[in-house]
Amino acid sequence: MSERLVPAAKYLTYTEAIGLYNALEQVGVVALVKSCGPPSLPFGDGLYYQLQLQEKDLIPAQPVLNEFIQQQANISQETQTCPNCGSLQVWPQRNLSWWKKVLYAGTTVYQCTGCSHSFFA
Repeated sequence: MSERLVPAAKYLTYTEAIGLYNALEQVGVVALVKSCGPPSLPFGDGLYYQLQLQEKDLIPAQPVLNEFIQQQANISQETQTCPNCGSLQVWPQRNLSWWKKVLYAGTTVYQCTGCSHSFFA
């Protein structure tokens, strides 16, 4: 494996990384899943995962990567609902304290305007 590896997808959850790895394996593309991002406590592994491919495999992998990107875009367009009251009047919370920014790094903290419940997604 003397060829250079390039990142094909970054900041994936474990489930997303394994799903994409399996989809690429079905089309005959070998990939590498690595942990990356800020370390989790107490073990020190990365909170996120990165999928890397050989440069020669980028072209055959492109249809699978495009489908994955489209799925991610559809998920991000789904509306958030409050888990407490079910209201659709949910907005990203502003002015988080520094410890919440560290604790919830990589996620979005939402607040319901109806019941003032805060939650992350």
